[in-house]
Amino acid sequence: MKFLMCALFFLCSSHAFTQSETNCDFTPGIYDSNVLALSWQPGFCQTYGYEAGKPECLHLAQKSYAAQHLVLHGLWPNQKACGQSYGYCGVVPQGYHCNYPEVPLSTKVATALHELMPSFHFGSCLERHEWNKHGSCQNLNADAYFTLAMRLAREVDESPFGVFLTRNRGKNVSLTALHQAIVDTVGVDYAKTFYLGCKNSTLVDVYIELPAIIDEDEPLLSLIKRGPNYPRRDSCPRNVKISNFSREMNLSMF
Repeated sequence: MKFLMCALFFLCSSHAFTQSETNCDFTPGIYDSNVLALSWQPGFCQTYGYEAGKPECLHLAQKSYAAQHLVLHGLWPNQKACGQSYGYCGVVPQGYHCNYPEVPLSTKVATALHELMPSFHFGSCLERHEWNKHGSCQNLNADAYFTLAMRLAREVDESPFGVFLTRNRGKNVSLTALHQAIVDTVGVDYAKTFYLGCKNSTLVDVYIELPAIIDEDEPLLSLIKRGPNYPRRDSCPRNVKISNFSREMNLSMF
Protein backbone atom coordinates (compact mmCIF):
# COMPACT_ATOMS: atom_id res chain seq x y z
CA MET A 1 0.00 0.00 0.00
CA LYS A 2 1.30 3.45 -0.82
CA PHE A 3 0.61 6.61 1.13
CA LEU A 4 0.49 9.86 -0.82
CA MET A 5 2.02 12.43 1.47
CA CYS A 6 4.11 15.57 1.06
CA ALA A 7 6.70 17.82 2.70
CA LEU A 8 6.50 21.17 4.45
CA PHE A 9 10.00 22.34 5.18
CA PHE A 10 8.95 24.47 8.16
CA LEU A 11 11.75 26.82 9.16
CA CYS A 12 10.85 29.93 11.11
CA SER A 13 14.05 31.79 10.32
CA SER A 14 16.14 33.25 7.53
CA HIS A 15 17.49 29.73 6.95
CA ALA A 16 14.23 28.63 5.34
CA PHE A 17 14.07 28.20 1.61
CA THR A 18 12.00 30.79 -0.24
CA GLN A 19 9.17 29.79 -2.56
CA SER A 20 6.25 31.54 -4.21
CA GLU A 21 2.77 31.13 -2.73
CA THR A 22 0.99 32.54 -5.80
CA ASN A 23 -0.41 29.17 -6.89
CA CYS A 24 -0.93 27.67 -3.43
CA ASP A 25 -4.00 25.41 -3.23
CA PHE A 26 -5.26 24.61 0.28
CA THR A 27 -7.50 21.80 -0.89
CA PRO A 28 -6.86 18.67 1.24
CA GLY A 29 -4.84 16.07 -0.61
CA ILE A 30 -2.98 18.44 -2.94
CA TYR A 31 0.59 17.86 -1.83
CA ASP A 32 3.89 16.81 -3.34
CA SER A 33 6.38 15.94 -0.57
CA ASN A 34 6.84 15.50 3.21
CA VAL A 35 9.07 16.62 6.02
CA LEU A 36 9.60 14.44 9.05
CA ALA A 37 10.01 16.85 11.98
CA LEU A 38 11.83 15.58 15.07
CA SER A 39 12.88 17.25 18.30
CA TRP A 40 15.72 16.82 20.75
CA GLN A 41 13.51 17.32 23.80
CA PRO A 42 16.19 18.35 26.34
CA GLY A 43 17.33 21.07 23.92
CA PHE A 44 13.76 22.29 23.40
CA CYS A 45 13.14 22.36 27.14
CA GLN A 46 16.43 24.06 28.00
CA THR A 47 16.09 26.83 25.42
CA TYR A 48 12.36 27.48 25.61
CA GLY A 49 9.96 24.90 27.00
CA TYR A 50 10.88 24.95 30.70
CA GLU A 51 10.65 28.72 31.07
CA ALA A 52 7.42 28.68 29.04
CA GLY A 53 5.94 26.29 31.58
CA LYS A 54 5.45 23.40 29.15
CA PRO A 55 4.42 20.41 31.30
CA GLU A 56 6.46 18.03 29.17
CA CYS A 57 9.52 20.07 30.20
CA LEU A 58 8.59 20.65 33.83
CA HIS A 59 8.30 16.87 34.18
CA LEU A 60 11.12 15.74 31.86
CA ALA A 61 12.72 12.93 33.84
CA GLN A 62 16.42 12.23 33.36
CA LYS A 63 15.89 8.55 32.56
CA SER A 64 12.78 8.96 30.41
CA TYR A 65 12.69 8.05 26.74
CA ALA A 66 12.21 11.69 25.74
CA ALA A 67 15.33 12.77 27.64
CA GLN A 68 17.53 10.30 25.77
CA HIS A 69 16.10 9.94 22.26
CA LEU A 70 14.77 11.91 19.34
CA VAL A 71 11.01 12.42 19.66
CA LEU A 72 8.28 13.13 17.14
CA HIS A 73 7.18 16.66 16.33
CA GLY A 74 5.19 15.82 13.22
CA LEU A 75 4.94 14.71 9.61
CA TRP A 76 4.22 17.75 7.47
CA PRO A 77 2.49 17.68 4.08
CA ASN A 78 3.53 20.36 1.60
CA GLN A 79 2.90 21.91 -1.74
CA LYS A 80 6.05 23.42 -3.15
CA ALA A 81 3.99 26.36 -4.44
CA CYS A 82 2.89 27.15 -0.87
CA GLY A 83 6.33 27.60 0.65
CA GLN A 84 5.79 27.41 4.42
CA SER A 85 2.05 28.08 4.29
CA TYR A 86 0.41 24.76 3.36
CA GLY A 87 -1.70 23.67 6.32
CA TYR A 88 -5.07 23.94 8.06
CA CYS A 89 -6.85 22.44 5.07
CA GLY A 90 -10.50 23.05 5.85
CA VAL A 91 -9.63 23.75 9.50
CA VAL A 92 -9.89 27.02 11.42
CA PRO A 93 -6.60 27.62 13.30
CA GLN A 94 -6.85 27.85 17.08
CA GLY A 95 -4.64 29.96 19.34
CA TYR A 96 -4.30 27.17 21.90
CA HIS A 97 -3.54 23.56 20.92
CA CYS A 98 -6.02 22.07 23.38
CA ASN A 99 -8.89 24.06 21.86
CA TYR A 100 -9.02 21.51 19.04
CA PRO A 101 -11.09 18.37 19.64
CA GLU A 102 -9.34 15.19 20.76
CA VAL A 103 -7.70 13.21 17.97
CA PRO A 104 -9.50 9.88 17.34
CA LEU A 105 -6.70 7.42 18.13
CA SER A 106 -6.95 3.74 18.96
CA THR A 107 -5.59 2.60 22.32
CA LYS A 108 -2.64 0.91 20.61
CA VAL A 109 -1.58 4.01 18.69
CA ALA A 110 -2.20 6.37 21.62
CA THR A 111 -0.05 4.19 23.90
CA ALA A 112 2.87 4.34 21.46
CA LEU A 113 2.43 8.08 20.93
CA HIS A 114 2.65 8.74 24.67
CA GLU A 115 6.33 7.73 24.44
CA LEU A 116 7.18 9.38 21.11
CA MET A 117 5.38 12.71 21.71
CA PRO A 118 5.90 14.08 25.26
CA SER A 119 3.39 16.88 24.76
CA PHE A 120 0.66 14.29 24.17
CA HIS A 121 1.68 12.38 27.29
CA PHE A 122 1.59 15.46 29.52
CA GLY A 123 -1.54 17.00 28.05
CA SER A 124 -0.32 20.09 26.20
CA CYS A 125 -1.97 18.78 23.02
CA LEU A 126 0.71 18.94 20.31
CA GLU A 127 -0.95 15.93 18.68
CA ARG A 128 -4.15 17.98 18.22
CA HIS A 129 -2.22 20.82 16.59
CA GLU A 130 -0.29 18.47 14.31
CA TRP A 131 -3.42 16.61 13.24
CA ASN A 132 -5.42 19.77 12.52
CA LYS A 133 -2.65 21.77 10.85
CA HIS A 134 -0.88 19.03 8.92
CA GLY A 135 -3.01 15.91 9.11
CA SER A 136 -5.92 17.83 7.62
CA CYS A 137 -3.99 18.22 4.36
CA GLN A 138 -3.31 14.52 3.71
CA ASN A 139 -5.31 11.37 3.07
CA LEU A 140 -4.65 9.02 6.00
CA ASN A 141 -6.83 8.60 9.05
CA ALA A 142 -5.36 9.60 12.41
CA ASP A 143 -4.16 6.12 13.38
CA ALA A 144 -2.39 5.54 10.06
CA TYR A 145 -0.92 9.06 9.99
CA PHE A 146 0.64 8.89 13.45
CA THR A 147 1.69 5.25 13.02
CA LEU A 148 3.64 6.19 9.90
CA ALA A 149 5.21 9.22 11.58
CA MET A 150 6.24 7.17 14.63
CA ARG A 151 7.74 4.42 12.49
CA LEU A 152 9.90 6.94 10.67
CA ALA A 153 10.88 8.70 13.90
CA ARG A 154 12.08 5.44 15.43
CA GLU A 155 14.12 4.62 12.33
CA VAL A 156 15.96 7.93 12.61
CA ASP A 157 16.49 7.47 16.34
CA GLU A 158 17.94 3.98 15.81
CA SER A 159 20.21 5.14 12.97
CA PRO A 160 23.89 6.11 13.42
CA PHE A 161 22.74 9.74 13.66
CA GLY A 162 20.25 9.02 16.43
CA VAL A 163 22.73 6.86 18.32
CA PHE A 164 25.31 9.65 18.05
CA LEU A 165 22.94 12.08 19.75
CA THR A 166 22.11 9.67 22.57
CA ARG A 167 25.78 8.85 23.20
CA ASN A 168 26.74 12.53 23.32
CA ARG A 169 24.06 13.82 25.68
CA GLY A 170 25.46 16.63 27.80
CA LYS A 171 28.43 17.21 25.51
CA ASN A 172 29.52 19.85 23.03
CA VAL A 173 30.19 18.36 19.62
CA SER A 174 31.38 19.89 16.37
CA LEU A 175 28.90 20.57 13.59
CA THR A 176 31.29 18.56 11.42
CA ALA A 177 30.81 15.54 13.68
CA LEU A 178 27.03 15.93 13.48
CA HIS A 179 27.21 16.07 9.70
CA GLN A 180 29.42 12.98 9.66
CA ALA A 181 26.81 11.10 11.69
CA ILE A 182 24.25 12.07 9.03
CA VAL A 183 26.60 10.88 6.28
CA ASP A 184 27.03 7.60 8.17
CA THR A 185 23.24 7.26 8.12
CA VAL A 186 22.29 8.24 4.57
CA GLY A 187 25.53 8.68 2.63
CA VAL A 188 27.25 11.82 1.44
CA ASP A 189 24.94 12.31 -1.57
CA TYR A 190 21.84 12.66 0.63
CA ALA A 191 23.22 14.35 3.72
CA LYS A 192 21.67 17.67 2.73
CA THR A 193 18.19 16.24 3.15
CA PHE A 194 18.69 16.79 6.91
CA TYR A 195 18.22 20.21 8.50
CA LEU A 196 19.64 20.84 11.97
CA GLY A 197 18.01 23.63 13.95
CA CYS A 198 19.75 25.18 16.95
CA LYS A 199 18.86 27.83 19.51
CA ASN A 200 21.56 29.35 21.71
CA SER A 201 24.02 26.87 20.16
CA THR A 202 21.85 23.98 21.42
CA LEU A 203 20.34 21.38 19.09
CA VAL A 204 16.54 21.56 19.11
CA ASP A 205 15.15 20.45 15.72
CA VAL A 206 15.90 17.86 13.06
CA TYR A 207 13.92 18.05 9.80
CA ILE A 208 14.24 15.45 7.05
CA GLU A 209 12.94 15.82 3.50
CA LEU A 210 10.87 12.89 2.22
CA PRO A 211 8.96 12.16 -1.00
CA ALA A 212 5.23 12.36 -1.63
CA ILE A 213 4.61 8.63 -2.03
CA ILE A 214 5.60 6.51 0.95
CA ASP A 215 5.35 2.73 0.96
CA GLU A 216 3.95 1.40 4.23
CA ASP A 217 7.17 -0.48 5.02
CA GLU A 218 9.67 1.37 2.83
CA PRO A 219 12.94 1.95 4.73
CA LEU A 220 13.92 5.48 5.64
CA LEU A 221 17.04 5.49 3.45
CA SER A 222 15.01 4.50 0.40
CA LEU A 223 12.54 7.31 1.11
CA ILE A 224 15.30 9.88 1.55
CA LYS A 225 16.84 8.89 -1.77
CA ARG A 226 13.51 9.62 -3.47
CA GLY A 227 12.85 12.84 -1.59
CA PRO A 228 13.24 16.45 -2.74
CA ASN A 229 16.37 18.46 -2.14
CA TYR A 230 15.35 22.04 -1.36
CA PRO A 231 18.02 24.70 -0.86
CA ARG A 232 18.59 25.25 2.88
CA ARG A 233 21.29 25.60 5.49
CA ASP A 234 21.53 24.60 9.13
CA SER A 235 21.02 27.14 11.88
CA CYS A 236 23.68 25.58 14.11
CA PRO A 237 27.12 27.04 14.88
CA ARG A 238 30.44 25.24 14.56
CA ASN A 239 30.09 23.76 18.04
CA VAL A 240 26.75 22.39 19.16
CA LYS A 241 25.43 21.48 22.60
CA ILE A 242 23.57 18.16 22.83
CA SER A 243 21.58 19.03 25.93
CA ASN A 244 20.92 16.59 28.75
CA PHE A 245 18.51 18.98 30.47
CA SER A 246 16.01 17.36 32.85
CA ARG A 247 13.80 18.36 35.76
CA GLU A 248 16.33 16.81 38.15
CA MET A 249 19.16 18.88 36.69
CA ASN A 250 17.12 22.06 36.88
CA LEU A 251 16.12 21.46 40.52
CA SER A 252 19.74 20.76 41.49
CA MET A 253 20.66 24.30 40.40
CA PHE A 254 18.63 25.85 43.22
